[in-house]
Amino acid sequence: MKNTLRLSLCILYLTFLYGCSSSESINCYLPEPQISSNSPLITGAVLQLNTPIYAEGASYLWSGPNNFQSTLQNPTVENVTPEMSGDYRVKVVKGICESTEVSTTVEITAPNFPCDPSNNTLTFTQTSTSINFNSVYSSTSTGEYQIRAGSLNADLTITFPNDAIPTPGVYQISNSCPTSFLTSNEVCVSLNYLSFSYANTGNVYITIENGKITARFCDIVFNQSGITLNSFTKITLP
Repeated sequence: MKNTLRLSLCILYLTFLYGCSSSESINCYLPEPQISSNSPLITGAVLQLNTPIYAEGASYLWSGPNNFQSTLQNPTVENVTPEMSGDYRVKVVKGICESTEVSTTVEITAPNFPCDPSNNTLTFTQTSTSINFNSVYSSTSTGEYQIRAGSLNADLTITFPNDAIPTPGVYQISNSCPTSFLTSNEVCVSLNYLSFSYANTGNVYITIENGKITARFCDIVFNQSGITLNSFTKITLP
């Protein structure tokens, strides 16, 4: 009995002193995350990288072009340039577990404008008549962000879906203006010149130039008092 007790105490002492060990490695893998972005973008836009909530306490390890790194779940990159194009990768880590690294391709291009209008001028293609705007400003008084340009005989308004400052990109002119149901990439464009009318097709290009918001459109049609006016303009907010 005494010998058995001594042996048991000896085993307990050795276990306490040296602990338990194993040569087997522990592997733990997390499922592959799903990621997305708002690509394609043009210069000056805001890149948004997204991955769904993975698990409580998880860490997100992002990497990408131009030495991009982030540990945010949904990181953003402001004022992007074409050099920031490429594959953006993320790996999710929780404790000793990690997922495989996945990637999404982001495309950022310099704007390719179909026309090059003079600044703060509206020109009609058929007549080469130009209207010089002497008043250019933004407004959110209606609950929508508007870029407004005016002169003694004409007023032009570009209306966005909400009162947030528009980010650079290409916006489609809605064919059902006026409406309060614009999507995030739609705008309404109105002109009060010979009469009042809305354009119903085309694109508006929003860029940031020298820190200022600039709006352009090319060959946009307004029907004014029975006359079809094809127009193009470039408006820069002060």
